[in-house]
Amino acid sequence: MNRRLGFAVLVIAMVVAACGRQVTGLGTSGSIPSGLMLIRVNVAGTLDYTNYKYVIVFNTSGSGSEPYPQAFQTGFLNYSYSMIFAGPGGAAAATQLLQYYLLPGTTSGLGTYNIIIPVQSLQFQQNFNGSSNQFQVEFNRLLLDQPSPTGSSTVASPSPSSSPIAGASPSPAGSETPLTLATSAAQQTWNINFIVTDANGVPVDSMGAGGATDTSYSLAVNTTQSQTINYTKPLGAVVPSNPNAQLAGFTLINSP
Repeated sequence: MNRRLGFAVLVIAMVVAACGRQVTGLGTSGSIPSGLMLIRVNVAGTLDYTNYKYVIVFNTSGSGSEPYPQAFQTGFLNYSYSMIFAGPGGAAAATQLLQYYLLPGTTSGLGTYNIIIPVQSLQFQQNFNGSSNQFQVEFNRLLLDQPSPTGSSTVASPSPSSSPIAGASPSPAGSETPLTLATSAAQQTWNINFIVTDANGVPVDSMGAGGATDTSYSLAVNTTQSQTINYTKPLGAVVPSNPNAQLAGFTLINSP
């Protein structure tokens, strides 16, 4: 498991409910199989996979700290993994799964590793509701339980100068990484954020009220509990001018 980012002690005082409408409760029994997480993301306009990248970022370290959109400025603080949905043609999206890790011999250099997704471990529907404004991803949580590509067990806060831009070309990928051990008790709570970037990986929006520069949003999911979370981005939030880049809300279902 990615045992990193424990050093991150960024305290988030504002809970998700303060940023919008959230309904949290027990998920319907059997809604998704045990060990899976399902996420649906809505945009205000039409999903445009050519000009924008739709990114889900995870901190799986258990530190309790939120990953935020301006990762280049923060040195990718609290980033463990990101799922990136983008592709040519405007409607043909591909899924990229990046792992963030400490470069060997450094205390601040951050690298990215492109995880080859095993068959049947992730299902992506780029137009889930048929209205071109919602996608769905359902995945085995073990996908986000990978050992470091270098064997290092911790990651310090890297300096911005050594960090890749979110969604940039990762370091060369190895062979397909097998699924490994389940999330440990210390890492059972994941912090998750939703970000939209332009085609170059520059953030243009996030699920928080501050948009591309938000540092108030927080979403913590206890992966050992059945949860269904519905969230609508609050009115008055800072948003980009193009509705295709505007996040509108999400549904998250976790099955322990």
